[in-house]
Amino acid sequence: MNGSPDQNTGEGIAEFVLPQGCMLCGGAVNIRKTPGGGAHSYCPHCHWLSRPRLRMRADGLELSFATEVFA
Repeated sequence: MNGSPDQNTGEGIAEFVLPQGCMLCGGAVNIRKTPGGGAHSYCPHCHWLSRPRLRMRADGLELSFATEVFA
């Protein structure tokens, strides 16, 4: 997993930062894992908010971001 855990904020909640993890600007992304496997992400540089999917794998944590296009 890229990034490092910053803190465990309570039962089932954890926060960490992914350096260069923003899909829009390449900035650092703050991730908050919530109970039940949900997550919220925020880029303080471009202010992008997202709800990535989290999945534990044998070799680490996998984050995936949904892509939507409006034309």
